Amino acid sequence: MSQGPASKTRVDIPAAPDARSENYTVVARRYRPQRFEDVVGQDHVVQALRNAIRLNRLAQAYLFCGTRGVGKTSMARIFAKCLNCVNGPTEEPCQVCDICQAISVGQDVDVIEIDGASNNGVEQVRELRQNVSLRPSRSRFKIYYIDEVHMLSTGAFNALLKTLEEPPPHVKFFFATTEANKIPITVLSRCQRYDFAGISPEAIVGTLKEICDREQVEADLDALQIVARRAGGSMRDAQSLLERMLSSGSPRLTPDVVHALLGTASDERLLAMIEALSGHDPATALTLLDQATSEGVQASELLAGVIDFLRDAMVLSIGAEALTLTVAPRQKPRLQAAVDVWSTDAILAALQILAEARARMRGVSHGRLLAELAFVRIARLENLDELGEVVQRLKALESGSSPSPRPSAASAKTRLSQADSAASLGTGIGKPSNFVAPVEPLRAAPPLDSPAAPHRPSGPRSQPRRPEDDSPGGLERKPAAEPGRRAEEPPPLDLEVIEKIWPDLLKKVGPSLSWRLSQAQPIGVDEPGVLVIAAKPGYNSVADPCGTDEARSRIAECLQWLLQRPLKVRYESSQVGEAPADAPESGPRRLEQLMSDPLIQKVVELFEARVSHFEPETRRDGDEAATPDH
Repeated sequence: MSQGPASKTRVDIPAAPDARSENYTVVARRYRPQRFEDVVGQDHVVQALRNAIRLNRLAQAYLFCGTRGVGKTSMARIFAKCLNCVNGPTEEPCQVCDICQAISVGQDVDVIEIDGASNNGVEQVRELRQNVSLRPSRSRFKIYYIDEVHMLSTGAFNALLKTLEEPPPHVKFFFATTEANKIPITVLSRCQRYDFAGISPEAIVGTLKEICDREQVEADLDALQIVARRAGGSMRDAQSLLERMLSSGSPRLTPDVVHALLGTASDERLLAMIEALSGHDPATALTLLDQATSEGVQASELLAGVIDFLRDAMVLSIGAEALTLTVAPRQKPRLQAAVDVWSTDAILAALQILAEARARMRGVSHGRLLAELAFVRIARLENLDELGEVVQRLKALESGSSPSPRPSAASAKTRLSQADSAASLGTGIGKPSNFVAPVEPLRAAPPLDSPAAPHRPSGPRSQPRRPEDDSPGGLERKPAAEPGRRAEEPPPLDLEVIEKIWPDLLKKVGPSLSWRLSQAQPIGVDEPGVLVIAAKPGYNSVADPCGTDEARSRIAECLQWLLQRPLKVRYESSQVGEAPADAPESGPRRLEQLMSDPLIQKVVELFEARVSHFEPETRRDGDEAATPDH
């Protein structure tokens, strides 16, 4: 709420009854709220207390909870004035009677303010219990205000319970705390609790602007926003920082003056740091850190500023633009440009890295090194989305399921841009009509003068492909054929084309089937649309799972996508039961033994790997095993 209507009231109230005019009172005390209308950012508490006074429903104990500098003590004093004013109980204390003025400075005889941190023993509470029975000297109520009540000992709380539950009718208790979780539940149940919210930066800026106007000091709005941001929701902290600005004697408060006095990094430098981190430029990030420290900015303060801007980047990345942002409105487009090239996962990881680094910097002598390590780690956050997908696949494997993770927008762009790799095509059958498959050039028909192929089982061979089939228009075929082409019969299968696209087929069938299919080979075409594959000699046990209905269906689907034509697959076991004579005896069997290991199968499935080369262990004469030279 605005402080304007009550400004004259605050000025007219002296700092102390016997204060001399030459004594200086700090801003936080001179501009302390004196009426409910003066309290900023706590409308819900003000309304509740107003209603309690109006309806004469006054409890015996009130507990005010909230962080520092949000108005707990000020609210307690205002409430005490409303109860003990000569015109009270009233919502509008007169502010001119002796009771109101004494309460305003904390010197009223019937409003006893106690510091819970220094009076936390059982003896102090026993003394309080003895004085409770005494009537107030001149006021309507005797009010005990205990600040930081959570500092009382367990014995002190226990000694206070009975008095707190059934106090005399002329006694009221006001408690204030910053850590309500440390108060026993038996005390909480005897109090009416009010939680004070942090004050918004806009409300703090408005109050500081009013103070500057009354102090006849010019202040830029951007400079006051920096002070409000540094206050962290505390009005007293903001006023204390403004006191430091006013004490500097600067005729005008500008952002540069504020940053120099507070030792903080400018918004321009923070935005440049965000751009360097999102652009994966660790050299620029370290240069900006060095420039900031040379100008008197502590590394921890620079990290704190970058964390605030990264929080804004996270908000913009997820689309929650309605939330309050730290960055100034005129600098928001620049931050948005950095967010557009950064994924949300990378921003979250950067926030975690900086938060951990700042926590570790407390009490160490090498704080700058920790800051440099944090910035370099963030600038090197490459392929973060792909690592996230690996973690998701690992969790799916541990749970017994294998759902395909949903790729993020950034990783999808990365994978789609790698059109020169068949592994980046995914495992689906349907693709956009304008997607160019990298294996399509391999579909060209073999030259007519090519040497004869080795002997294969009998079966019709496919005819040479027509030239128009390899035209650019053929690369953009739609999944559904046109009505005029449905009646046309597809051309016969070409075994040489199958052999050429076989490596791409191994990449496409998936990790669980790829290594088994690598031990098989196409051997012929039995019918115009049936491809016959068989295990390589000596690898029947490895390749036989390719003959299951599920495996043959998967192989046929991938071949249909690569060849853009329907076909079927038939699997035949190799007629040769043993490995060739020139092959090492333990090679195929050793490979089969290794691939049957559960750990290796899990690694193959997790990383979508396939066996490309196998070299059996060799032994030298006279040695137990061959070892690498060191």
